[in-house]
Amino acid sequence: MNRFLPLLAVAAALLTLIAVWAVGDRIATSVRQVQGPMFPDLAAQANTLTAIELEQGSNRVRLERGANDAWTLASRDHYPADFEQVRGLIVGLSQLQKDQMLTSKAARLGELNLTWPDPEDRARRIRLYTSPEAEPLEVLLGQERITPRSTYVRRMPETQAWRCRGGVNGDVDVQRWMRRDLLSLPSSEFLGAGWLGLVVTPKPTTGEVPKQRTPDMFNARAGTDPAWTPAQINAARGVLGEWTSRVEFDDVRAATKDFAPTPDRTLTFDVKGARVTLLGQQQSGSTWFRLRVEPRDGASQPTRNREAGDPWIPDWQTFAKSVDGWEYKLPNWREAELTRLRSDEPEPKMPAREDMTGKDRLPPSSSPMPR
Repeated sequence: MNRFLPLLAVAAALLTLIAVWAVGDRIATSVRQVQGPMFPDLAAQANTLTAIELEQGSNRVRLERGANDAWTLASRDHYPADFEQVRGLIVGLSQLQKDQMLTSKAARLGELNLTWPDPEDRARRIRLYTSPEAEPLEVLLGQERITPRSTYVRRMPETQAWRCRGGVNGDVDVQRWMRRDLLSLPSSEFLGAGWLGLVVTPKPTTGEVPKQRTPDMFNARAGTDPAWTPAQINAARGVLGEWTSRVEFDDVRAATKDFAPTPDRTLTFDVKGARVTLLGQQQSGSTWFRLRVEPRDGASQPTRNREAGDPWIPDWQTFAKSVDGWEYKLPNWREAELTRLRSDEPEPKMPAREDMTGKDRLPPSSSPMPR
């Protein structure tokens, strides 16, 4: 009997090795399943995408790729979308890396904000189309973590939830998908402004023009109809003198047929390269405006802003074409500013860009809207 013991020992050792190999292979397979890109084919398909839809609760944004690969906002009459925001969305999704396999039980997906439809309106659904006929890539984004940066993700119609390394801008606020700063001119470009008979011009300066100006750096000449008080004139000098350094909007639409601008919301600005007239009409407590741009000789060389908030000088011919046919909604703080200028309230203080919140806050971006 003892002669069989060595054979039994060898057999046992072989079985142990086979078991270890099998378990190791299963572990390796499991690791491969957990690790790797969440959407491995998206990067290769990026140039074939034709539309992107984002939904959260009742909010919906649809982006469409048009002529010359330009992305537009279908929900805003195909106004040009901010390419950097669209690119950031696609890159963010393509770079999501699986980090942990979470639950696949439908009853627990709500804990991760990965239920759809979501009765609490926390889940964000993104659908990416390569053609109208093809089924879209459908993604649900749930909770996010800051350290380490990660996102709970689910690929529809699967019920498997994942924690992925990385983050995605899946904001369903339409303002996040367009460049809202129409103009941001250097102070040296400003030549004058006019509103309701008040004319504001810069005082002569020697040397470099200050980047930030104060009301006492402008001359103001007021008419008699309507009348202006000294306090109103002083406040208007600063507001009108700096207006062209920050021309923004809250919303946009295609030009309407019944648009009728009124004098109390019509302002004219002379700058080195053009005369820009803001033609405004009040509607339901807000002001919608058009821009009439009349380029002229003597324009400064066009420049681009290197960072969001930096001033730049547009090509005025191109800029005139880009705003033609559109109506813009004046930001609420600008609307309140104009109202105060014709009242006896104290001079309003323009909010700092970094202090703005909600609808008045500009999205981060590294380049201006094509002009």
